[in-house]
Amino acid sequence: MWILLHVVALSALALAQQDCSQGACYPSTGDLLIGRATQLKASSTCGMTGIEVFCTPLGQWKMKCCPCDSKNPYGQNAHQIQNVVAQAGPNRWWQSRKDVNPVSLQFDTDSKFLLHNLVLDFKGPRPEALVVERSLDFGRTWQPFLYLASDCRTSFPQISTSPPRSLQDVQCHTMPPLPPNSSYQDQTVHISPIRQVSAINLPQSQKIERLSGFTNLRLNLTRLGQPPRISNARAPSAFYALKKMQVQGSCFCHGHANRCVPTANQLPGIQVHSVCDCQHNTAGVNCERCADLYNDLPWRPAEERNPHQCKKCECNNHAQRCRFDPVVYEASRMVSGGVCENCQHHTTGRNCEKCTPFYYRNPQSTISRQDACLRCQCSVEGAERGGQCDPETGACFCKANVEGPRCDRCKAGYYGLSASDPQGCKKCSCSVVGSVREQPCDPLTGQCQCLPNFIGLTCDRCAPNYWNPFSRNGCEPCKCDPRNSYGTSCNQLTGQCECRPGFGGRTCTECPDNSYGDLRTRCLPCNCDPLGTVRAGCDKTTGACLCQLGVTGPRCDHCQRGHCDRYPSCPLCPSCFFSLDREMQGFSNTLDSLSKQAMTLPGSSDQDLGPRILGIESTLQQMRDRLPYPPPSDGQITEAISTLHRLRDQASRLNPDFFLVDQSTSLNRQIDSLQTELGSITLQYTSKRDSANRILNGIPTGALSTIQSAYQESADAIKKAEGTKVLVDQSASQRGDAAALEGQIQQGNKKALEKLNSQLATRPDLTPTAAQVCGSTRSTPCTPVQCDGQLCPGPSAPPCGNRATCTGALPLGNKAMADTEETRSRLRELSSKIQRAAAEIQNTQDSANRVRQSTDKLANQIKQARRDLDKDMQDTRDFVQQLREFLSDPDTDPEAIQTVSEEVLNTKLPQSLDALRSKVDEIRRIAAGLPDSRKVLESTGPELDHARELLRKAETARTQAVLMEENVNQVLDTLTSEESSLRSLETNVQDTMRIVDGVKNNINEIEGLLNPAQKTLGELAVQMDQTKPQLTELRDLVQSTQQLAQQAGGDVSRAQSEANEAGQELLLLEGQYKELMRKWSGGAGQSGGGASSTRLQELQQEANDLILQSMSMMRTLSEREGSLLEANEELLIKSRRLEGMEEELQKILDDIRQKARVLNTCQG
Repeated sequence: MWILLHVVALSALALAQQDCSQGACYPSTGDLLIGRATQLKASSTCGMTGIEVFCTPLGQWKMKCCPCDSKNPYGQNAHQIQNVVAQAGPNRWWQSRKDVNPVSLQFDTDSKFLLHNLVLDFKGPRPEALVVERSLDFGRTWQPFLYLASDCRTSFPQISTSPPRSLQDVQCHTMPPLPPNSSYQDQTVHISPIRQVSAINLPQSQKIERLSGFTNLRLNLTRLGQPPRISNARAPSAFYALKKMQVQGSCFCHGHANRCVPTANQLPGIQVHSVCDCQHNTAGVNCERCADLYNDLPWRPAEERNPHQCKKCECNNHAQRCRFDPVVYEASRMVSGGVCENCQHHTTGRNCEKCTPFYYRNPQSTISRQDACLRCQCSVEGAERGGQCDPETGACFCKANVEGPRCDRCKAGYYGLSASDPQGCKKCSCSVVGSVREQPCDPLTGQCQCLPNFIGLTCDRCAPNYWNPFSRNGCEPCKCDPRNSYGTSCNQLTGQCECRPGFGGRTCTECPDNSYGDLRTRCLPCNCDPLGTVRAGCDKTTGACLCQLGVTGPRCDHCQRGHCDRYPSCPLCPSCFFSLDREMQGFSNTLDSLSKQAMTLPGSSDQDLGPRILGIESTLQQMRDRLPYPPPSDGQITEAISTLHRLRDQASRLNPDFFLVDQSTSLNRQIDSLQTELGSITLQYTSKRDSANRILNGIPTGALSTIQSAYQESADAIKKAEGTKVLVDQSASQRGDAAALEGQIQQGNKKALEKLNSQLATRPDLTPTAAQVCGSTRSTPCTPVQCDGQLCPGPSAPPCGNRATCTGALPLGNKAMADTEETRSRLRELSSKIQRAAAEIQNTQDSANRVRQSTDKLANQIKQARRDLDKDMQDTRDFVQQLREFLSDPDTDPEAIQTVSEEVLNTKLPQSLDALRSKVDEIRRIAAGLPDSRKVLESTGPELDHARELLRKAETARTQAVLMEENVNQVLDTLTSEESSLRSLETNVQDTMRIVDGVKNNINEIEGLLNPAQKTLGELAVQMDQTKPQLTELRDLVQSTQQLAQQAGGDVSRAQSEANEAGQELLLLEGQYKELMRKWSGGAGQSGGGASSTRLQELQQEANDLILQSMSMMRTLSEREGSLLEANEELLIKSRRLEGMEEELQKILDDIRQKARVLNTCQG
């Protein structure tokens, strides 16, 4: 009874740990070493380098010696570390070398696991001390979590022996002492990390989270056990030996999973899988993180009554993943920290609650729908920010000169919508004179609406045959005389028509320019200086000269006052002239007023200042005549300087090799001295000229002395200027020498030129060269002196034909270029065909990959069906065994047996034997109908190889053609052969395309044949699903019947006690019956005896009926048992047939996988 209670309690605890809905849950445990024996290693193993002999006590007086030879791990005397795994078999153990201490055993895993219990079954002497360590980072760091020793104070004096008070404390646990003479008996040690901290008041989940996880375990054996020594015998061997080691645990899931699942590449035979089947919306190998879309709260390990389930992020159905942001979580006061990633459907934001730029909220939809955001309808050219709109309303933000709901048109008075214009549109610049003011320009072209006779984008010019756009009445007609002008058009601004010779005037109806009079009678020439008049020359009627600006005179032949005397340019005088002129006028006015006042003075009546003034003026005029402005020397100096520059230019063009060094040096010195002297004369001249100007423009009164002084200085200057004649004569002499020298040199040059001209008259002859270069057919010579006619054919000459013979590099080059272009076009076409072929091959490969995926999916379905079938068959066998035990139990109530038998007989199997056979036959037909993968591959493989070879040839030919293009001569030599190569390559590409189409058809055929197999498997899975409820009901009936049987057992016990009591009463009645029979036979009370006899007969008849009923019920039960046995046998037969069908399916799957693998490697 207590055992049953313990089992029930453990079952309840296991169910509580596997229920993930209320809190932390954990997978069932198993031996982690099973399937991972190769990941267990030892630092010391006996017999690895040679045979070692170990001696141990045998009884009290004997020794037993055994060899150890571990070089062969499967030998009888091999004791490698893999022998400690439970699957190693009996009489297998691990043993270290003799007297080696310490020794470590290390178990390395490829994932994180949960340690529930460590069982160590030592063989021989138990270690005196050991340490258990774990690693959480795959062996980089280690943490001891338990010390074990026979004497902790001696072995580990620094480690406390007190129970740990926190999860960080480490304890040394004292192992119980061994009984006398039992040091070589097997000893078992159980180690549990959770049991060590059972006294700490913390939740169990927290203990498991902190202490049970590990990636590596290490057992350090630090002190050898000391066996007893037998007197007069050799010392026994000291070593470590371990018979069995069990690492009980499961995958580490942080309380978020109740089972472990295998991986795709997991090794066979593993009992405990490493990947968690995560719950609570967690993910990862160890459920160490939240699932992609469940990161709204921080991940935490599960606890007993709080699963800490990961919360789904609110991404409004627009994202498949999110991340946890601690900053956002803290800002929300620990409510939500999820940030959606890769928002779809044009959404953005932390919860994908906003539309991305260039999109806005759909007012007719909700944010959780795919059409929540609509694209902005704003014009990219007219809207700001590249066409973005208001994210809520969709309203567009127009540029300054743009309007409209979509910002797609210019405002009134603007045109030319452009994205590059920051204002969007340009302002219309319509002419005020030539456009309609009330009408804006065209918003697209900017064309203004012009008034009559105006044209242009802005209506700023007159139409043809019109002029004067600025008149009051607009453009006026030209009115050119049709006979006297070349046309009806005229100048837009002046209205001048283009007159024929002999005609003039604006409309060509007057005398021509520079003449006047009546065109009908006679035109007289103008008496005007043409340099000083305008184009017309003179007035057409009067003949008065029409002077240019700054020119005056009847003939327009000298400059006006206020203009410099530099006819005909007559530039305007500087501003100082006008200021001096105003002063001069002031002085004249003052002089007139003084003259008038002098006339009123006494004694001044006889004085006449007129002659005196006239004398002064004549004197000044004489001075001006003698000192002209500018002086004559200025012209002479200018002429000398120009002559000097001309000589220098001539000297620079002469060959320097013909001059002597001393002559050129002397000449340069003389020229430099002459130039220096001229510079000083120019400076003096400038000074004198300025002084004369000041005198001439000064006040005449009282200035006679100044004039005389100036005259004297001018005379000196004239003398100095006349003194330069010597230098000028020297310059002229040098110029003559230079001219003579030039004549001598020129004579030699002339002879050389004549010789060169005679040579050029005969050679080089370009006619042969032209024949070689451009294919010229010219026969006459072509020299630099004379080359009449065309040297080469012109551009209109026909090119070389395909069959005509080409001569000359240029025609050959042109033909080569044409052929190259044609070759290039063919290469492009061939390249496109090759690319299409490669694309088809890639599509074929993709189809093969899809077939492989379908095959893998089908294989997974078959595996799942096989697992489900195995599970169901195992459940059925267990149920049949349980049913047998129930029927064979002598304490079972017959009524319960009858009820169960009827339910068994009434149970309808989902498929009869014939139906199962038909399904198997159908699967076999499908398998037989599948194409032979080997034949398909044998037929397809060479074709694909041929296709690859053709593609390789095509690539090689294309490369050769490209190289051929770079060399024209090579192109000309090999063009014909390459054209045939191109044609053959095109044929090869077409063959490749046909091969690819055949492969695709084969793949489609395979996919079509695989579909029935998948359908059959689906039907088989459905039938198995239909079978499961009936088997479950039957199992529940048996369980309820067992409970009834247990209740019936108590009833039987009570019935048995009642039967015993009834037996005693029956004995008493039998004694009474015998007494009555005796009395009855003695003749006492015959009337009462008849009644008793009748009663006894009735009782006897009832007893016989009861016996008959019991025998009939037993026969019925026997028949029912036989029916159950037959049903069981039928189930076993069907299961064996299903196993055969599974083998057939496995063969089919193997063929499909093989075909998929081969097709997957068929790449172009």
